[in-house]
Formats: sequence, C-alpha cells, structure tokens
Amino acid sequence: MPLAKSIKLKEQLINQYKQAYKILMDEHDLSPNNPIINQTLYSLVTNLGQFFEHEMEDEILSDHEIGKIRRDMLRKLETAETLMEFYYAEKFIQDTPNINHLRKFIYWDNYERLVEIELNKLFAIIERQQLSSIVFVGSGPLPLSTILIQQKTGKPVVCLDINTEAYDMGKKLIDQYSLQHSLEYVLADGASYHYDGYDLVWIASLVPNKEEVVKRIYETNPNAIVAIRSVDGIYQLLYEPVDATIFQNVVCEELGRTKANSSIINSTIFYRFQNV
Repeated sequence: MPLAKSIKLKEQLINQYKQAYKILMDEHDLSPNNPIINQTLYSLVTNLGQFFEHEMEDEILSDHEIGKIRRDMLRKLETAETLMEFYYAEKFIQDTPNINHLRKFIYWDNYERLVEIELNKLFAIIERQQLSSIVFVGSGPLPLSTILIQQKTGKPVVCLDINTEAYDMGKKLIDQYSLQHSLEYVLADGASYHYDGYDLVWIASLVPNKEEVVKRIYETNPNAIVAIRSVDGIYQLLYEPVDATIFQNVVCEELGRTKANSSIINSTIFYRFQNV
C-alpha cells in the first residue's frame, strides 16, 4: 500500500476512535437498545481489524491523543460489552429453548472460530493428555464460550462468576436450555475458588484480578494448565493485554498462544506452572 494512503487511513482510524470515544461518553444507554451504540461499535471493531499487523499499527497505538483517552475508552467498552451480553442473554431466555437459536448472537461466528482455534492449539500442546474437567473464570451472563468449549470437548465445565446478576442470568439461560448437566454455574471469586481436580482453567479477558486468580490456581492446583485470553497489536484499543507481572508470585512457562486476525480479536496464551 502506498505510504500516503496508509497515512490517510491511519488518520481516519484515529479520528474514528476519538469520535467513538465521544459518543460513548455522551450516550446514556450503551446497550444494544441504542442503535447509535450498535453502529458505532460494529464499525469501530470492523475497521480496527483491518489494521491488525498493519504497517501503521504501532503509530496508531502510540498516538498521543489515543493515549490520553484509551483508559477511559476501555472502561466504556467493558460496560457496553457487559450490557450487550445481558441484552442477548435475556432475549435467548425469552426465546424458545433451542440451542441453535444462540447462533442469532451478532458475534456467534467469531466466538465459534475463536474457540476452535483455542482448542486446536490446546490439543496440540497437551497431545495425549486427557482432560477431565474445566473451569471458566468470568463466564458472564451469556456463557457462549463455555457452551462451545463443552460441546467441542465433551467435558463438564464450571462457569465461574463473581457478579450476582451475571450469575443469575447465566444460570437461568443454562437451565432454560437444559445444559445444567454439563455446565455448572458457581457464584464465586476466581481469586478464592478451589481449583483442585480441574485440568484446565480458562480466564476471560475482562476478568480484572487475573494476578490473584493465577496465584490461587497455583496454590490449589499447580498442575493445571491455565489459558488466559489477551489481545495483541491494534486490539489493545479494545481490551487490556495480559500483563506479564501477573506472574510475579508464581513461575510460569508459556506453552503456546493463539494468533488473532482481522476477525478474531483475542489471542489466548496457555501456561503451565514451573517447579511443581
């Protein structure tokens, strides 16, 4: 791509991010009930994906104006994502309980592809090691990741969430769709849960206390594999990447990681504790 065109596109994306920030700050309703929010976020996510591993990616991330608003923007984006999950969870609960209806979720294809990529990487890492049970920390009110993981592995999954409203909504959806025999919702802080007996612990990207969760996994089950959803590159404008300092109290070995692309936002890092 010619340099002049790349610079123009970079400036357009920076302006779009700043405009999206202004809209998120000004709008009172950040849920899918607000068409302005729907259009703003869908357009932003789509255009950011076009800049993943782009030659201008670092310049966008280091832009001074972006740096000033990024932290507040991430908080607003977290709120919008949470409201979106509650919105769709409630719709699915009110709908006829058919598992295929979950495909109506706007980002279903992205979730399905993400989980497929994650499990392919996981099975390449563990080879013949058998999984018996899984915990997903931060399942939220719309547990699509845990449903897909359970379906594709055939193993029971514990859905952990500290938020009472998210727990109630998620459990109601699981019960409504008769998935409670393979998916169990537990209201608990991942930093105090006992992980003994679980082969794999997944940590969602929006879990805020990852350091404490990782420390607790180490204390209660140092043989577990830990999968943490993170972001790389341009997607740091949507989520906070995993900070390596979360392992300051434990020694971890990175076993591998998945790679994001123009349509998959997360990159998932797999760890095993050392000196066990």
